[in-house]
Amino acid sequence: MLLKMATNISGIPVVDFSAMSLQNDSSMRENSDAVKQLADHVHQAFSTIGFVYLKNHGIPQEKIDSVFETYDTFFNLHVQVKEKYAKKEGTSPNGWDAIERESTNPDRPGDLKESFDVGAVYDENFNWPNTDVPNFQANVMSIYKCLSDLALRVLSVMAVGLGLNPDAFAYAYEKRGTLLGGTQLRYNFYPMITDITKVKPGQIRCGEHTDYGGITLLIQDEVGGLEVTNIEGQFVPARPMKGTVLVNVADLMERWTADQLKSTVHRVLIPEDEIRRRVPRRSLVFFVDPDHEAVITCLDGSNKYPPITSKDWISKKLEETYKY
Repeated sequence: MLLKMATNISGIPVVDFSAMSLQNDSSMRENSDAVKQLADHVHQAFSTIGFVYLKNHGIPQEKIDSVFETYDTFFNLHVQVKEKYAKKEGTSPNGWDAIERESTNPDRPGDLKESFDVGAVYDENFNWPNTDVPNFQANVMSIYKCLSDLALRVLSVMAVGLGLNPDAFAYAYEKRGTLLGGTQLRYNFYPMITDITKVKPGQIRCGEHTDYGGITLLIQDEVGGLEVTNIEGQFVPARPMKGTVLVNVADLMERWTADQLKSTVHRVLIPEDEIRRRVPRRSLVFFVDPDHEAVITCLDGSNKYPPITSKDWISKKLEETYKY
């Protein structure tokens, strides 16, 4: 059966991921027509606009809804309670970041968002907020596993699209979920804006940036606000599409593939409509960054870029955007 690739209003392709869905327990058959066509479609998207919507990915909507409710409970806590779980420099990658802690575009004021990161889900010393949010750990670890498994399947499809062995990226993700791994689950909470005059000049919800590592998986709520640059270099809305996961290429993957795949600038704006500003925006993001000590070299053998460890690359990026 041939797979049809559509696009949404922004020009971002919408691809049916059924052939590699998490509901499909069979091992990858890279020679099957369905997987080959899927790989071609994903490759076409990633080599042009750098983004793709995946439908029929296999993560149940009720699981997604449940984890959104769990995080919403946390972000509705008093700030003094959230501060108990604040991320600290030089320690675990897990924890809460307050509003304006991150400045994804250093030329703008800090982002108008809070976030909660869980990278090392298997870190026994992490202080999970289970006391204040019942079942927080269980729900977060469940969605983490789903997104991690889906990410590996996406990476396999990408490898096939590049004409490589399906496991070409696997060596760099053996330690995901540990303190030595680079994958990170983030929940972004963009609070409602009741007084636009208190927003600093030039400040938006998330400044213009590219992601730093391998690929990123994103699940949006229905509010919207995300914009990406299209192939003409113009910002266009990446509108929410319920039931899909939006995937994009990040900087290290662009380097890894010797620029065959494109890392695209994106941002989150403050709505112009006052009614929409009074509604918080939320998104669940899974950064699929390689293990810290994984050495990234150009997979095509071109040596276009010198080898670099994932840790060295991403640490430099983080130093430019975080405010301690």
